[in-house]
Amino acid sequence: MSTESAMPSKADRGVDPGEKPGPLRVPLGMVQKTMARRMLQSAREIPQFSVSWELDADQLAARRGRINAELEDEERRVSVTALLIWLTARALRQHPRLNSRFDEDAAIQPEHVNMAVAMDTPYGLVVPVIREAETLSVVETGVALKELASRAATKRLALADFADATFTTSNLGMFGVTRFTPLINPPQGAIMGVGGPRTTVRTDPEGRLVAARTIELTVTADHRILDGAEVARFLQTLGGSVRE
Repeated sequence: MSTESAMPSKADRGVDPGEKPGPLRVPLGMVQKTMARRMLQSAREIPQFSVSWELDADQLAARRGRINAELEDEERRVSVTALLIWLTARALRQHPRLNSRFDEDAAIQPEHVNMAVAMDTPYGLVVPVIREAETLSVVETGVALKELASRAATKRLALADFADATFTTSNLGMFGVTRFTPLINPPQGAIMGVGGPRTTVRTDPEGRLVAARTIELTVTADHRILDGAEVARFLQTLGGSVRE
């Protein structure tokens, strides 16, 4: 008897030959389930608002170039994301309210900046933490980021790598996204979305129209502990630090 003739027909298996296949149900992993619960909590419980700022991409690239020019080891060279994380951690020390969380009738300000970084992996989105980010040099920040990304890509992150985050950055610029508005990851009080560079036209100090490359930063904040002016001051500080 041939293999083909031995196979049961759809009718024998109780399947209507004319029946179309239904939708595929794809179970969520543990990390995805946790993220789903937190995002639902975020949307339901946190009054959120967003403030955007255009960062000078050319100045950021120039600063990165100066840093990397001083490094002989190519493995230690700093990415744009690492530089932004480092600058953000420093700005948060000057504006600690953005590093806070809401707690009934108070804003709790942690001692350190534990920077969560959203990462896309073959297994889905993960958000591991660079601990005490404000104490690291820009090179140390880059090394820590690469280490987390490597372990994330090979599913070697531990539960401790996700704990105690105080602020989150999410960069979608590598996908060609120029602007997006992220949701806060509870119990944090703010999150920053980073877009990719785009060319705009602006007026220079002498009144002439010039082309400029910018990166749009969007901070989403908890309105129970933050207001627009405080977020704007943080973004001003961050934007100014690129030129240092």
